[in-house]
Amino acid sequence: MSETDKTKEFLKEYVRRNTKAYHNWIKVAVPLAYLVYHPSFKGKENIPTEGAAILASNHCHLPDPTFVCIATKRVVRYLAKKELFESKFASFFRTMHTIPVDRTGGAHNALVAAEEVLREGHIIGIFPEGTRNRKIPGGLLPFKYGAVAMARDTGAPLVPIALKSKGIPFISSYKVVIGEAYTIDKDADLDKENERLRNKVQELLDIA
Repeated sequence: MSETDKTKEFLKEYVRRNTKAYHNWIKVAVPLAYLVYHPSFKGKENIPTEGAAILASNHCHLPDPTFVCIATKRVVRYLAKKELFESKFASFFRTMHTIPVDRTGGAHNALVAAEEVLREGHIIGIFPEGTRNRKIPGGLLPFKYGAVAMARDTGAPLVPIALKSKGIPFISSYKVVIGEAYTIDKDADLDKENERLRNKVQELLDIA
């Protein structure tokens, strides 16, 4: 099978459009999230109510995607490591419209799928750190370039988000601070834009 055919098969499998199961999960997730973590949200109005958007946040705990997802009534399609699709929870991640990323160097298909989602006017969720940050409390790991590259190539606005919690059920609360959306020019320097995004997330984290 050619690389082009492999990409087409990948898109067919992971760019899903039936969102009924996702919304059913959200109905369950919202009361559970409030019961277990008592989250607070600031800046929900900064998530676009229509059109493409990239929600980019820090990542420290397993429940992090849930709190980004419940911050909006729209479907958030997350990019996540492909290993999740090799676990017993694989069917769940497919149901949740998650797009697998091969972190060993084969991320091309995931980025093509994400950009297709954005061009169709939907939302992508991404953790630019690329993994959970267990090393820098209150800080950030270096950012990967996926978020800013997608924003530049598609014109989709970037929405920086900070998540703050100790992640302990029934003890720790979750603070979610959502910054203002902004766009990246087609000829922008990705190094500078990546640092710009990282600074925006850090600023939100500092006030969370």
